[in-house]
Amino acid sequence: MKHLIILITGLFVLSGILAPCLTAQDSAAYISEFNSYNALRDRFGVVQDAVKAGGSATEFYVHALNRLVLEYQNLRGATDIRIAADMATALARQLGEEGHTEAGPKLWALVETMPDPLVKAEALTALGRVQAVDYLPQVVQILTDINSAPSEDRTGQENIAVGAIRSLEAYKDSSGYLPVFFASTGWYSQRVKDRAKEALPRIMDNPAESLTSVIKGSSYNYAVKYAALQALEAAELTAQLKAAGAVASLSEAWRTSTSTVGQRSILTNTRKLALNMIRRYGTEDANVYPLLERCYKEGSDTEEQIAAVAALSALATDDSATRLSSFLMDINERLRRGTLTQEDERLVRVIIPALGNTGRPSARPALSSVMRFDWTGAVQRLAQEALKKIQ
Repeated sequence: MKHLIILITGLFVLSGILAPCLTAQDSAAYISEFNSYNALRDRFGVVQDAVKAGGSATEFYVHALNRLVLEYQNLRGATDIRIAADMATALARQLGEEGHTEAGPKLWALVETMPDPLVKAEALTALGRVQAVDYLPQVVQILTDINSAPSEDRTGQENIAVGAIRSLEAYKDSSGYLPVFFASTGWYSQRVKDRAKEALPRIMDNPAESLTSVIKGSSYNYAVKYAALQALEAAELTAQLKAAGAVASLSEAWRTSTSTVGQRSILTNTRKLALNMIRRYGTEDANVYPLLERCYKEGSDTEEQIAAVAALSALATDDSATRLSSFLMDINERLRRGTLTQEDERLVRVIIPALGNTGRPSARPALSSVMRFDWTGAVQRLAQEALKKIQ
């Protein structure tokens, strides 16, 4: 008798463990139970049971979502509306996880029908995960609209925007890149901007064309252009593509001027980043040399001048040597006139080694001239070492 009791008990426990997994495969059973209830709370209970059971119950989820969308407009009372939102969120999440593409129209109906931002966010996310490509333009438009004109409910708008970002991340389509990029620079809280930045490299392998279009675009402000250059630098791109974007950005940064301190700071940071990128990646674009010279002569501070010198030295061309030689001769002349500044003394110690590192014979005359001026022994030794690097 004791063994019989243990056996029966074991069978009940085993059936309790196995039953959910078995019924999760039987959407028809869930649909039948779901339809047997009139109360929304009871129907939601069936959905929760199916979710907990695991397995695939796609047909059931589609059926439940379809009925919820059809009946939502007739719901009354805050309790039922809240239950409907929770059910919609659960159904959208499950369909997204199962990748059921055919659920696209029902998921889009959720976006259009239900006002709850969290429901919209989950439905948008699911659209991307199921690859419902027919609704990709609508998702792009939703994020574009929120980027440009947030409503009074900023928290709700942020939630929807995150859903759209997750959706476009899952779609991995080039049309979604710029809306997500603009979200990363937009009015949102840092949480949303960071989520957008995280999504960017997962949307496009080569965003160079999109980001360069922002850098060159006349309708974008300084901060957005700077962010585009930062995104270009962070992307997994070839040195050539990064350098091209840096040259374009340097050109744009000198195209305009401003008296606003904050905007001047952004332009300065843009030029410094572009200079560092040119130094690292190089370029064969001859248009860069006048820009580098302008950074040296008109830059906002000594750091920008030094960055320009470093970029010219790294390019190591005759054009580089010619301009660096000119910078050195100008400082020599200020020494002769007795108008040398502390910044000049700092720069000469940077320019001389930079000239030597070009390895260009055209650098010899300027380096040799250092010996004819009343420079300190340390500066003259720098020139001698630089000359040794020139064949």
